[in-house]
Amino acid sequence: MKKSILFVMSLVLLASCTENKSFKVTGEATEGVKYVYYTYNFFDENPKLDSVKVDTGLCFVIEGENEADPVFVTGATDQNVQFWFISEPGEIKISKEGLPSGTPLNDAIKGFLEKANEVNTEAELDALLDSFMKEHPNDLAGAFCLYLLNDYIGLNNMPEWLDKCGDVVKDAICKVIPAEKFEKAAKTGAGQMFTDFEAEYEGQVQKLSDYVGKGKYVLVDFWASWCGPCRGEIPTIIELYNKYAGDNFEVLGVATWDEPADTKQAMEELGIKYPQIMNAQKAGSDAYNIEGIPEIILFAPDGTIVKRGLRGEAMVKAVEEALK
Repeated sequence: MKKSILFVMSLVLLASCTENKSFKVTGEATEGVKYVYYTYNFFDENPKLDSVKVDTGLCFVIEGENEADPVFVTGATDQNVQFWFISEPGEIKISKEGLPSGTPLNDAIKGFLEKANEVNTEAELDALLDSFMKEHPNDLAGAFCLYLLNDYIGLNNMPEWLDKCGDVVKDAICKVIPAEKFEKAAKTGAGQMFTDFEAEYEGQVQKLSDYVGKGKYVLVDFWASWCGPCRGEIPTIIELYNKYAGDNFEVLGVATWDEPADTKQAMEELGIKYPQIMNAQKAGSDAYNIEGIPEIILFAPDGTIVKRGLRGEAMVKAVEEALK
């Protein structure tokens, strides 16, 4: 499932080093950790691995010479605590919450994460990211935040963000997201004709084409019983179904990466009455290049994709605009 910003926040610890100067990074390790391991130049094809020893006060220090342009560094103090930093001039002090202070790019990332942790809606997060990228269209702070929110943005929408950015951001993102992923995403993006798939359950074969391309707008929800964010979207989907289902609109669930018995139980618990393609497993996710769920797609009456990656308010708006 797609990671929430709160989950990402719990994993992020930031530090820094310098360009063409000695750098020094200080942070606090988890109790019981003797060494901190880290990867220098994370976005490079050949990242450098290293480690530092944790002292008796649970502090660690990373220092040395950085003779190249600033880079990303990622590491871990144990399997549950990861950290990132951008190498640039200045000393960085790491708070117990894992946020840095002391250099411009790391301060910018800290500010973004703090604000992101306070937003309550996707519209607010979209506005925050848009504002941040206008300020950092061509530096590693911008690259960091796009990479951090990659699952939220979605592969289909990432090229639109990259078009607004400079080479620093584009090069960094494209090193960790292969071009073929963007190519596959483009084939199932807005304006493209639907890709069919099928799934078998209890001897019956169901196809997406049984529902899509039949003269109605169809909102398709790729979901699973175990997925918290999926369950969080379903009340809104049910409202849309109850309000608009008829000659011009239909809702379809696609049980993805889930056991049929669990899907049925969740449908009963959540009050889902709209049709389902049961036991789809990977069939739908492979067809639509889905790496995280929920993935909610609105299809036009002729089967073309109107929009995908829909959630909450954006989903309601897309359906209502389409049905006007």
